[in-house]
This record gives sequence, structure tokens and C-alpha cells, in this order.
Amino acid sequence: MCSFRRYRTITFCLIITLIFLFSDFGVITASAQETYSLKRCLELAQQRNPRIQLQYFQTVQAEELSKAAKTEFLPKLETGYSFMYRDKINSYDIEGLSFPANTQDLYNFDITLTQPLFTGFSILENYRLARLGIKKAQAEEELAHLEITYETVATYFNYLKQLKFAETATRTVARLEAQARDSQLFFDNELIPLNDLLYSKVKLSQALQRQRRVNTSVLLKRAQLATIIQIDRDSTFTVTDEPSQETMDFSLDKATTIALSKRPELRLANYAITSAGHQVKLAQSEYYPNLFLQANHTRMGDKFTVDGDGITSTPYNTFISIGATWKLWEWGRRGHQVKGARAGVEEARRTLKQVEDEIALEIKNNFENAATSYRNIATAAEEVELGIENYRVTKLRYQNQLSTATEILDSQAALTEAEASYYNALYEYNIQLAGLARSAGVEKWQAISSIQLTTELKKTSSDDPLK
Repeated sequence: MCSFRRYRTITFCLIITLIFLFSDFGVITASAQETYSLKRCLELAQQRNPRIQLQYFQTVQAEELSKAAKTEFLPKLETGYSFMYRDKINSYDIEGLSFPANTQDLYNFDITLTQPLFTGFSILENYRLARLGIKKAQAEEELAHLEITYETVATYFNYLKQLKFAETATRTVARLEAQARDSQLFFDNELIPLNDLLYSKVKLSQALQRQRRVNTSVLLKRAQLATIIQIDRDSTFTVTDEPSQETMDFSLDKATTIALSKRPELRLANYAITSAGHQVKLAQSEYYPNLFLQANHTRMGDKFTVDGDGITSTPYNTFISIGATWKLWEWGRRGHQVKGARAGVEEARRTLKQVEDEIALEIKNNFENAATSYRNIATAAEEVELGIENYRVTKLRYQNQLSTATEILDSQAALTEAEASYYNALYEYNIQLAGLARSAGVEKWQAISSIQLTTELKKTSSDDPLK
């Protein structure tokens, strides 16, 4: 008896210990699940996304190339060392006497300093192009920040929207399961025909399929967001539900004006025009002669120490010279290059106009879609309230055999559609606001309201940098 009590006590203690351990493990697991706010997601995306890092290194590359181009203005120092072996030694015969003209081994060493004096402005234009490359890289880096910001916000709210759709699908399945149970009960009591029961089960089956598809979409959207913020794609995390319902307090004209002065794409288009202008001057530089100053010191000898060969009286030689080269005839090659470069200028100017038109249209699309989504939020919220009440009344009528299965299933479908419309309008409004900020060239759409339209800001990008 005592042994049985001891065994029961030990077993009870083990069970309590296991419950405590598993409960604690559950707490640890739950606490390990990360919750990300929109602000935190944006910070991680800007810090970790490979596209941001790629643009950073492209900027560094452009800066180094600019430094390399600057060195072309400076003198260049080069040296050479050579060895030559002769199988025969030449000689001079003077009045019956033979004198060696060279040695069998010949070592040469020279060092040359070259300073370009005039290159037809090609060095200057190449340097300007390299400096322009830094501005291009910086504009592309800013563009990458804007694109990553938009993609992060859009994916964040798309993920939230799918979560809400999943919640709606779960509620729909629960309501249809209850409806199927009621229908089965009514059928068993011969209150409804078989087709009403089958219709309820068909609708439940369809809802279950939709629920699975929505749950899959949730997983995919979560993986997409995880990829943007560079965390494990298969990790489980939650996000804070913080959609904005603030109204836009600025006009379309103001947003368009800001976009036409701040968008990095416009700066890149202007840089392309400037770059094409430099290409014209670079092509024209070949019409001019190249002048250079050169200083050279040469040493020779029959040993590797190049200290003379015992024959030549001046084994060391130093000279300074000025030289020039000029291409006089190349069958019109330079002229064709200049014409091609000028065509590139005109192409870049047309591209600028095209970019301006695309930006203005993009601003209008985002502005109008955001305004429509904002108006739909209130309408959809009212629709949800009406749908809930309609479903409640129809369900009550059905339970009292005052309405058909078709009517309650229709009210259920209408409620599901109303909930989906509300969440779609709410989150699409936030996505459109992010698109509006992206198209205006700012990171947050609220910045459009705070920017003051000065005279300088109203000056659009259509000002040709070559004029």
C-alpha cells in the first residue's frame, strides 16, 4: 500500500513537471515570434535589401572612376628594362685594324616622364563624364530607396489584406458549417427538400476551397515581405495592423509639380542629355592635334648593371622633347561620329519629354485611385453593417422556416463580399498612397502636404541642361 502511494506521488510530480516544462516552452515559442511594425519593416528593407547595397557600391565605383579620370591631367612615369643577345659581334675595319661595334650582350634601361599638353579637350570631357557618373549613381541610389520603400509598404498592406481575407474566409466557413448543420436537422425532420441540403453542402465545400486558397496567399505574401526585409522566408511573424485613414489635403496639381522637380528619373534623363553633349565634344576632340611633353633618361651596357659596354662613349643619355600627332584623313570617320553623338543628344531630349509625360500620368493614376479608395472605405463599412444585419434577419427567418436556403446563402455571400470590399478599399487606399509618394519622389505621402511650392520648385525639369 505504501509502495502504491509512493508510486502515485512520483507519477503526479512527473506529470506536474512535464506540464510546467511544456507550458514554459510554449511561452518561449510564443515570445520568440517577432512582431514587425511598418516602420521597422522599412528600416530593415533600407538596411538589408541587396538592391540598396548594389546601388551603394555602384556609387563607390563611380567615385573611383572619377578619381581615375582626374589622373589623366597629370604626368605619367614609366620605365623599361630589356636584354638582348647577339650571336655575332659586328666590327669596323679602319686602316687594316678591326674595332668591335657592339657587344654580344646588351642591357637597356630607360625611364620616361610624359605630360599631355593638349588633347583636343578629350581628357577634360572624359573627366566631366566621370563626374557626371557620380551624379547618376547617386540619383539611381535615391531611386532604389524610393522603390524599396514603395515595395515594402505595398507588400506590408497586401499581407495585411490577405490576413483579413483569411479571417473573413474563416468566419464564412463557420457560418456555412452552422447553416449546413441546420439544413441537415431540417432535412432529417422533413422540413426542407434534399436539394436545399445539398446546396448548403456545396456552398460549404466552395467556401473551404476558397479558405485554402486564401491561406496559401497569406503564406506567399508573408514570404514576399520576409524577402524584402531580408529575414527567413519560412519564418512565422506578425505585423501590426496600422492602416491610415487620413485624407489627402493637397491637390493633384501640387503633387504633379513636386514630382516634376523631385523625381530621380527626371534627373537621370537630364544627366543623359548632359552626357550626350559631352559625347559630342569628345567626338569633336579628334579634329585637333595632340601635344605632349616628354623627358627621357636611358642607360645601356653589356652587364645587368647598365653601366656601359666599354665601346660606346656615352652609355647614358637624357633628353626632353615636345611632340605632336594629328590625324588628317580617316575617310569621314570623325564626322560620322560627331553626327551620331548629336543624334544621341536629340534622343535624350525626347526621352526627357517622355519621362515627364509618364510621371504626370502616374501621379494622376495614383491620386485618382487613392481618392476613389478613400471614398469607398466609408461606403464599404456601411455595406458591412447592412450585410451583418441582413444575414442576422435572414438566418432568424430561416430558422423559423420563413425563408429558403437560397436566401440565407445569398445573404451570407453578400456579407462575405461586403467584408472583402471593405478590407480591399482600406488597404488599397494605403497602397495607393504609397504609390502616390513614390510617383511624387518622396518617401512618405504626408511630405507632399508639407512641401512649400517655391518659385525654384515650380521650375520643371523641362529646362534643357545644354541650353
